[in-house]
Amino acid sequence: MRIAPEYLIVPALLMSSACSSDSDRSGEIDGYPPRYQLCAVDSFGVETGDSICMIGAISSICHHPNGTLVILDQPAGCLRLIPPGGEPRRALRNGSGPGELQGAQAVCTLGDGRILISDYMKMNLMTYDADANYLGDYFPTSRSDPPGTLWAVDSSSIVGVDLDGMTIDGVTAGFYYCARYDSDIDVSEFYYVMNCDELGYNDGVRKFEVLEFYADRQGMVYLVTDNTLYSVDVLNPDGSLAYSIELPADRNRKSAEQIATEIAEFEAFAVNDRAYPGGYQPCPYDRLISIVGVDIEGRLWIERFGSGDTYDFDVWEEGTLQYTAVLLVDEEKLEMTFSVGEAGIVGAVTDPYDYPRVYFYEKQQIQ
Repeated sequence: MRIAPEYLIVPALLMSSACSSDSDRSGEIDGYPPRYQLCAVDSFGVETGDSICMIGAISSICHHPNGTLVILDQPAGCLRLIPPGGEPRRALRNGSGPGELQGAQAVCTLGDGRILISDYMKMNLMTYDADANYLGDYFPTSRSDPPGTLWAVDSSSIVGVDLDGMTIDGVTAGFYYCARYDSDIDVSEFYYVMNCDELGYNDGVRKFEVLEFYADRQGMVYLVTDNTLYSVDVLNPDGSLAYSIELPADRNRKSAEQIATEIAEFEAFAVNDRAYPGGYQPCPYDRLISIVGVDIEGRLWIERFGSGDTYDFDVWEEGTLQYTAVLLVDEEKLEMTFSVGEAGIVGAVTDPYDYPRVYFYEKQQIQ
């Protein structure tokens, strides 16, 4: 267990529903993929108590090749390392160098075991070994805005997402882009480029809101250009299209009240942004899908929204739907972020109205 048994009350509730064998739940049907339930088997994170187990915030999570779950806890200025079957520990408390962990944005682990942390105050990606000993900077020179989202794609390279002013194909502008870096500050391959200056402020924000990216350890890049549709382009490491995933699905139009709330929230956020021209209008449709990740079997997990009181997942292999999975909840549905990898199937509670914690799941086929 990763925490004391008395802290497993919530996972026990999840297990009582997610692992039930209700007679009205069907198993595999001819012509349909198998169905699984996700069962909580362990957890980490408490509401109050020992600071080792009390998470400030789950800013970013990733899976180490040795099976350890790595959590970037930016408010606490530390990493939390949860090894398989071992005792969790806190590392890098407050950092040790100028600006270190003062502006931490994301964490990932390379195939060779090194841990990378993107820190805009440090103006670089910091590298650590598996025990969180500092090894130096990833980029040979500092850059003003290191990628804010990271994925490790092999033993030494990364794919990152960034918003920066730069020159691409002779055009100098503010670009939002997804690109590969091979241990160098210069981009080795662009996978997606959006000219924010050309789109304008409001259209750029609307486009940004429906974009999603992911990259796996083999260097494949998964691109969602509109997450209100069920469509994913899978790119080879060289940027060429490997295949696409598409399913017909009805869009869910937002209510007038929901749109009004989103406008109010955005304008409160942008109140001090001099570039904001006013008149923001959000996307009129709800998000339909989100990329969870690629598991150790090489299968792509996609979370599918709109079901109400369950968390639903489609699991794909090279464009073929292999099975679906569902996580049932007994109480109010929380805001969660899911991840798959060497640490297994993980769900992180990121709900602003609840305390941060993670659950570890196993899947059981529905009979």
